[in-house]
Amino acid sequence: MVVSAFAQQNSDGKVSFFSVVNNQSNSMPQAAVSALESKMQQMVTVDGYGSAARCDRFVIVAKPSVVTKDVTPTTPTRISQTVEITFVIGDVVENKTYASCALTFSGIGVNETKAWISVLGKLKPTNEEIKKMLSDAAGKIETYYSANCRTIISKADTDAAQGNYDKAIASLIEIPDICSECFSYAQNKAVEIYQRKIDTEAISLLSKAKAEWVAAPNSVGANKAMQFLKQIKPQTSSYAEKEKLEQNIIEKLSEDERRRWEQEIRRYNDELKLRQKEQQNSHQRQMARISADREERRNSHSREMAQIAACRSIAEKWAENQPRTNVYLNW
Repeated sequence: MVVSAFAQQNSDGKVSFFSVVNNQSNSMPQAAVSALESKMQQMVTVDGYGSAARCDRFVIVAKPSVVTKDVTPTTPTRISQTVEITFVIGDVVENKTYASCALTFSGIGVNETKAWISVLGKLKPTNEEIKKMLSDAAGKIETYYSANCRTIISKADTDAAQGNYDKAIASLIEIPDICSECFSYAQNKAVEIYQRKIDTEAISLLSKAKAEWVAAPNSVGANKAMQFLKQIKPQTSSYAEKEKLEQNIIEKLSEDERRRWEQEIRRYNDELKLRQKEQQNSHQRQMARISADREERRNSHSREMAQIAACRSIAEKWAENQPRTNVYLNW
Protein backbone atom coordinates (compact mmCIF):
# COMPACT_ATOMS: atom_id res chain seq x y z
CA MET A 1 0.00 0.00 0.00
CA VAL A 2 1.31 3.39 -0.97
CA VAL A 3 -0.12 6.66 0.37
CA SER A 4 0.68 10.35 0.74
CA ALA A 5 1.01 11.03 4.45
CA PHE A 6 0.15 14.06 6.55
CA ALA A 7 -0.96 13.95 10.17
CA GLN A 8 -4.22 15.84 10.27
CA GLN A 9 -6.67 16.67 12.98
CA ASN A 10 -10.39 16.29 12.66
CA SER A 11 -12.86 19.11 13.25
CA ASP A 12 -12.56 18.64 17.03
CA GLY A 13 -8.79 18.94 16.94
CA LYS A 14 -8.23 15.30 17.93
CA VAL A 15 -5.85 13.00 16.12
CA SER A 16 -7.57 11.29 13.20
CA PHE A 17 -7.09 7.91 11.56
CA PHE A 18 -7.44 7.31 7.84
CA SER A 19 -9.04 3.98 6.90
CA VAL A 20 -7.23 1.58 4.56
CA VAL A 21 -8.21 -1.95 3.52
CA ASN A 22 -5.30 -4.27 2.74
CA ASN A 23 -6.70 -6.43 -0.07
CA GLN A 24 -3.39 -7.31 -1.71
CA SER A 25 -4.47 -10.92 -2.09
CA ASN A 26 -7.58 -9.74 -3.96
CA SER A 27 -9.61 -12.19 -1.90
CA MET A 28 -12.39 -9.66 -1.33
CA PRO A 29 -14.83 -8.52 -4.02
CA GLN A 30 -14.72 -4.75 -4.56
CA ALA A 31 -18.21 -4.32 -3.10
CA ALA A 32 -16.98 -5.95 0.12
CA VAL A 33 -13.89 -3.73 0.20
CA SER A 34 -16.11 -0.65 -0.07
CA ALA A 35 -18.40 -1.98 2.66
CA LEU A 36 -15.46 -2.59 4.99
CA GLU A 37 -14.04 0.88 4.33
CA SER A 38 -17.45 2.34 5.19
CA LYS A 39 -17.56 0.34 8.44
CA MET A 40 -14.07 1.53 9.38
CA GLN A 41 -15.00 5.16 8.76
CA GLN A 42 -17.96 4.68 11.08
CA MET A 43 -15.69 3.12 13.72
CA VAL A 44 -13.30 6.07 13.85
CA THR A 45 -16.09 8.65 13.60
CA VAL A 46 -18.06 7.20 16.54
CA ASP A 47 -15.20 7.90 18.94
CA GLY A 48 -14.16 11.20 17.37
CA TYR A 49 -11.16 9.99 15.38
CA GLY A 50 -12.71 10.55 11.95
CA SER A 51 -10.35 11.64 9.20
CA ALA A 52 -10.72 13.98 6.25
CA ALA A 53 -11.02 12.39 2.80
CA ARG A 54 -7.27 12.08 2.29
CA CYS A 55 -4.57 10.00 3.85
CA ASP A 56 -3.24 11.14 7.21
CA ARG A 57 -0.01 10.13 8.89
CA PHE A 58 -1.91 7.84 11.23
CA VAL A 59 -3.91 5.06 9.63
CA ILE A 60 -6.14 2.20 10.66
CA VAL A 61 -5.51 -0.73 8.34
CA ALA A 62 -7.77 -3.76 8.02
CA LYS A 63 -6.41 -7.07 6.75
CA PRO A 64 -9.17 -9.67 6.26
CA SER A 65 -8.38 -13.36 5.76
CA VAL A 66 -10.69 -16.29 5.13
CA VAL A 67 -10.37 -18.93 7.87
CA THR A 68 -12.90 -21.42 6.48
CA LYS A 69 -15.05 -21.47 3.36
CA ASP A 70 -17.72 -24.04 2.44
CA VAL A 71 -20.31 -24.47 -0.27
CA THR A 72 -23.58 -25.85 1.12
CA PRO A 73 -25.22 -28.82 -0.64
CA THR A 74 -28.50 -26.94 -0.99
CA THR A 75 -30.53 -25.58 -3.87
CA PRO A 76 -29.58 -22.92 -4.57
CA THR A 77 -26.08 -23.44 -3.21
CA ARG A 78 -24.78 -21.02 -0.61
CA ILE A 79 -21.32 -19.97 0.39
CA SER A 80 -20.55 -20.09 4.10
CA GLN A 81 -17.33 -18.61 5.39
CA THR A 82 -15.54 -17.56 8.54
CA VAL A 83 -13.32 -14.50 8.27
CA GLU A 84 -10.73 -13.03 10.62
CA ILE A 85 -10.20 -9.27 10.28
CA THR A 86 -7.03 -7.90 11.82
CA PHE A 87 -6.99 -4.15 12.48
CA VAL A 88 -3.74 -2.27 12.96
CA ILE A 89 -3.28 1.41 13.82
CA GLY A 90 0.07 2.85 12.93
CA ASP A 91 2.27 5.67 11.70
CA VAL A 92 2.94 5.51 7.94
CA VAL A 93 5.89 7.89 8.22
CA GLU A 94 7.84 5.77 10.72
CA ASN A 95 6.12 2.47 9.85
CA LYS A 96 5.37 2.03 13.53
CA THR A 97 2.42 0.06 14.94
CA TYR A 98 0.58 1.58 17.93
CA ALA A 99 -2.31 -0.85 18.53
CA SER A 100 -4.09 -3.81 16.96
CA CYS A 101 -6.92 -6.27 17.43
CA ALA A 102 -8.34 -9.26 15.56
CA LEU A 103 -12.03 -10.11 15.23
CA THR A 104 -13.65 -13.21 13.73
CA PHE A 105 -17.08 -13.33 12.07
CA SER A 106 -19.08 -15.84 10.03
CA GLY A 107 -21.51 -15.21 7.21
CA ILE A 108 -23.46 -16.93 4.44
CA GLY A 109 -24.78 -15.85 1.08
CA VAL A 110 -25.89 -17.06 -2.34
CA ASN A 111 -22.60 -15.86 -3.81
CA GLU A 112 -19.17 -14.75 -2.60
CA THR A 113 -20.02 -11.04 -2.46
CA LYS A 114 -23.18 -11.64 -0.42
CA ALA A 115 -21.26 -13.96 1.90
CA TRP A 116 -18.73 -11.19 2.55
CA ILE A 117 -21.48 -8.62 3.10
CA SER A 118 -23.09 -11.01 5.59
CA VAL A 119 -19.77 -11.30 7.45
CA LEU A 120 -19.24 -7.53 7.55
CA GLY A 121 -22.78 -7.02 8.81
CA LYS A 122 -21.60 -8.57 12.09
CA LEU A 123 -18.88 -5.93 12.49
CA LYS A 124 -20.27 -3.20 14.75
CA PRO A 125 -18.65 0.28 14.83
CA THR A 126 -19.14 0.35 18.62
CA ASN A 127 -17.28 -2.94 19.21
CA GLU A 128 -15.51 -2.66 22.57
CA GLU A 129 -12.24 -4.17 21.32
CA ILE A 130 -12.10 -1.61 18.53
CA LYS A 131 -12.86 1.24 20.93
CA LYS A 132 -10.05 0.07 23.21
CA MET A 133 -7.64 -0.18 20.28
CA LEU A 134 -8.44 3.39 19.19
CA SER A 135 -8.03 4.69 22.74
CA ASP A 136 -4.74 2.83 23.24
CA ALA A 137 -3.36 4.16 19.96
CA ALA A 138 -4.36 7.74 20.77
CA GLY A 139 -2.66 7.44 24.15
CA LYS A 140 0.57 6.21 22.58
CA ILE A 141 0.49 8.99 19.97
CA GLU A 142 0.07 11.53 22.77
CA THR A 143 3.10 10.00 24.50
CA TYR A 144 5.06 10.18 21.24
CA TYR A 145 4.42 13.90 20.81
CA SER A 146 5.02 14.66 24.49
CA ALA A 147 8.39 12.91 24.33
CA ASN A 148 9.42 14.39 20.98
CA CYS A 149 7.89 17.87 21.12
CA ARG A 150 11.16 19.72 21.70
CA THR A 151 12.84 17.79 18.90
CA ILE A 152 10.00 18.56 16.46
CA ILE A 153 10.05 22.28 17.34
CA SER A 154 13.85 22.41 17.05
CA LYS A 155 13.75 20.67 13.65
CA ALA A 156 11.08 23.13 12.44
CA ASP A 157 13.29 26.05 13.50
CA THR A 158 16.20 24.52 11.57
CA ASP A 159 14.08 24.00 8.45
CA ALA A 160 12.80 27.58 8.65
CA ALA A 161 16.35 28.93 9.05
CA GLN A 162 17.26 27.08 5.84
CA GLY A 163 14.33 28.62 4.02
CA ASN A 164 12.19 25.46 4.11
CA TYR A 165 9.25 27.35 5.58
CA ASP A 166 6.48 25.12 4.20
CA LYS A 167 8.13 21.96 5.53
CA ALA A 168 8.62 23.59 8.93
CA ILE A 169 5.00 24.73 9.10
CA ALA A 170 3.74 21.29 8.03
CA SER A 171 5.67 19.53 10.79
CA LEU A 172 4.14 21.87 13.38
CA ILE A 173 0.58 21.92 12.10
CA GLU A 174 0.39 18.12 12.07
CA ILE A 175 0.66 17.96 15.87
CA PRO A 176 -2.81 17.05 17.24
CA ASP A 177 -4.20 18.69 20.35
CA ILE A 178 -4.30 15.45 22.32
CA CYS A 179 -0.95 16.77 23.55
CA SER A 180 -2.31 20.19 24.53
CA GLU A 181 0.91 21.85 25.68
CA CYS A 182 2.90 20.79 22.61
CA PHE A 183 -0.04 21.61 20.35
CA SER A 184 -0.35 25.15 21.70
CA TYR A 185 3.37 25.84 21.44
CA ALA A 186 3.52 24.37 17.91
CA GLN A 187 0.59 26.49 16.72
CA ASN A 188 2.29 29.65 17.97
CA LYS A 189 5.59 28.60 16.40
CA ALA A 190 3.84 27.87 13.09
CA VAL A 191 2.32 31.36 13.06
CA GLU A 192 5.75 32.83 13.85
CA ILE A 193 7.37 30.94 10.96
CA TYR A 194 4.48 31.84 8.67
CA GLN A 195 5.16 35.51 9.40
CA ARG A 196 8.85 35.02 8.60
CA LYS A 197 7.86 33.27 5.38
CA ILE A 198 5.57 36.01 4.09
CA ASP A 199 8.02 38.76 5.20
CA THR A 200 10.84 37.06 3.27
CA GLU A 201 8.63 36.55 0.23
CA ALA A 202 7.49 40.18 0.41
CA ILE A 203 11.09 41.45 0.32
CA SER A 204 11.76 39.36 -2.78
CA LEU A 205 8.54 40.44 -4.49
CA LEU A 206 9.24 44.10 -3.72
CA SER A 207 12.75 43.81 -5.15
CA LYS A 208 11.41 42.26 -8.36
CA ALA A 209 8.74 44.97 -8.68
CA LYS A 210 11.37 47.71 -8.28
CA ALA A 211 13.55 46.07 -10.91
CA GLU A 212 10.67 45.95 -13.41
CA TRP A 213 9.84 49.61 -12.79
CA VAL A 214 13.45 50.79 -13.09
CA ALA A 215 13.87 48.81 -16.33
CA ALA A 216 10.70 50.29 -17.85
CA PRO A 217 9.28 53.37 -16.05
CA ASN A 218 6.09 53.33 -18.09
CA SER A 219 2.77 51.50 -18.25
CA VAL A 220 4.49 48.28 -19.37
CA GLY A 221 6.86 48.33 -16.39
CA ALA A 222 4.01 49.37 -14.10
CA ASN A 223 1.90 46.39 -15.14
CA LYS A 224 4.81 43.99 -14.62
CA ALA A 225 5.56 45.53 -11.22
CA MET A 226 1.91 45.20 -10.25
CA GLN A 227 2.04 41.42 -10.77
CA PHE A 228 4.60 41.24 -7.97
CA LEU A 229 3.19 43.95 -5.72
CA LYS A 230 -0.28 42.44 -5.53
CA GLN A 231 1.19 39.24 -4.06
CA ILE A 232 2.49 41.13 -1.00
CA LYS A 233 0.19 40.49 1.97
CA PRO A 234 -1.00 43.43 4.13
CA GLN A 235 0.41 41.89 7.35
CA THR A 236 3.98 41.86 6.04
CA SER A 237 6.68 44.27 7.22
CA SER A 238 7.18 45.46 3.62
CA TYR A 239 3.58 46.50 2.99
CA ALA A 240 4.15 50.19 3.70
CA GLU A 241 7.09 50.23 1.27
CA LYS A 242 4.92 48.45 -1.28
CA GLU A 243 2.28 51.19 -1.00
CA LYS A 244 5.00 53.83 -1.31
CA LEU A 245 6.26 52.26 -4.56
CA GLU A 246 2.72 52.12 -5.90
CA GLN A 247 2.29 55.84 -5.20
CA ASN A 248 5.64 56.62 -6.81
CA ILE A 249 4.63 54.75 -9.95
CA ILE A 250 1.27 56.49 -10.10
CA GLU A 251 2.87 59.95 -9.87
CA LYS A 252 5.19 59.27 -12.79
CA LEU A 253 2.65 57.82 -15.19
CA SER A 254 0.73 59.88 -17.74
CA GLU A 255 -2.84 60.87 -16.90
CA ASP A 256 -4.45 58.02 -18.84
CA GLU A 257 -1.94 55.50 -17.57
CA ARG A 258 -2.40 56.80 -14.03
CA ARG A 259 -6.14 56.26 -14.16
CA ARG A 260 -5.70 52.71 -15.42
CA TRP A 261 -3.11 51.98 -12.73
CA GLU A 262 -5.24 53.45 -9.95
CA GLN A 263 -8.22 51.45 -11.19
CA GLU A 264 -6.15 48.25 -11.14
CA ILE A 265 -4.94 48.95 -7.61
CA ARG A 266 -8.44 49.85 -6.47
CA ARG A 267 -9.84 46.63 -7.95
CA TYR A 268 -7.20 44.53 -6.23
CA ASN A 269 -7.67 46.30 -2.88
CA ASP A 270 -11.45 45.91 -3.13
CA GLU A 271 -11.06 42.18 -3.77
CA LEU A 272 -8.65 41.91 -0.84
CA LYS A 273 -11.02 43.78 1.49
CA LEU A 274 -13.92 41.59 0.36
CA ARG A 275 -12.00 38.40 1.17
CA GLN A 276 -10.97 39.80 4.55
CA LYS A 277 -14.54 40.88 5.29
CA GLU A 278 -15.88 37.44 4.40
CA GLN A 279 -13.36 35.83 6.78
CA GLN A 280 -14.20 38.28 9.55
CA ASN A 281 -17.96 37.88 9.06
CA SER A 282 -17.64 34.10 9.26
CA HIS A 283 -15.72 34.35 12.51
CA GLN A 284 -17.93 37.11 13.94
CA ARG A 285 -21.04 34.99 13.47
CA GLN A 286 -19.50 32.40 15.75
CA MET A 287 -18.47 35.05 18.25
CA ALA A 288 -21.65 37.15 18.13
CA ARG A 289 -22.49 36.59 21.79
CA ILE A 290 -19.22 37.95 23.07
CA SER A 291 -19.68 41.28 24.86
CA ALA A 292 -18.37 44.58 23.49
CA ASP A 293 -15.55 44.87 26.05
CA ARG A 294 -13.95 41.77 24.49
CA GLU A 295 -13.95 43.24 20.96
CA GLU A 296 -10.20 43.74 20.76
CA ARG A 297 -9.55 40.21 22.03
CA ARG A 298 -11.96 38.86 19.43
CA ASN A 299 -10.26 40.73 16.60
CA SER A 300 -6.88 39.49 17.78
CA HIS A 301 -8.19 35.93 17.96
CA SER A 302 -9.72 36.28 14.49
CA ARG A 303 -6.37 37.33 13.04
CA GLU A 304 -4.64 34.46 14.78
CA MET A 305 -7.18 31.93 13.50
CA ALA A 306 -6.78 33.30 9.97
CA GLN A 307 -3.02 32.86 10.23
CA ILE A 308 -3.39 29.30 11.53
CA ALA A 309 -5.77 28.55 8.65
CA ALA A 310 -3.15 29.90 6.25
CA CYS A 311 -0.54 27.70 7.92
CA ARG A 312 -2.75 24.63 7.54
CA SER A 313 -3.28 25.41 3.85
CA ILE A 314 0.48 25.65 3.36
CA ALA A 315 1.02 22.38 5.23
CA GLU A 316 -1.56 20.51 3.15
CA LYS A 317 -0.13 21.78 -0.15
CA TRP A 318 3.37 20.82 1.01
CA ALA A 319 2.20 17.31 1.93
CA GLU A 320 0.45 16.83 -1.41
CA ASN A 321 3.72 17.51 -3.23
CA GLN A 322 5.73 14.98 -1.23
CA PRO A 323 6.59 11.48 -2.51
CA ARG A 324 4.07 8.84 -1.53
CA THR A 325 4.96 6.58 1.40
CA ASN A 326 4.99 2.79 1.53
CA VAL A 327 2.78 1.39 4.29
CA TYR A 328 4.20 -1.73 5.92
CA LEU A 329 3.13 -1.60 9.57
CA ASN A 330 5.07 -4.81 10.22
CA TRP A 331 3.05 -6.84 7.69
